[in-house]
Amino acid sequence: MIPSLFGHVVFFLRRTVMEIEILGIMLGAVLPIYPVLFAIHQKIGQYDEIVKEFKKLRAEHENHKENYHGI
Repeated sequence: MIPSLFGHVVFFLRRTVMEIEILGIMLGAVLPIYPVLFAIHQKIGQYDEIVKEFKKLRAEHENHKENYHGI
């Protein structure tokens, strides 16, 4: 029989092992798809740059159109 002093230690260790197992499962699920998530993040960044450039060119076009047509 385990003395009551060690009962709390055993309970703590069991709980800690369960938390480590859950953490392992979560990392096992996320880490394999991390490169895909990083690639998506980079593509979104490139898309944002394209949108900024497009907005700049559109504003420039509107400015030239106003100057040319006198609108």
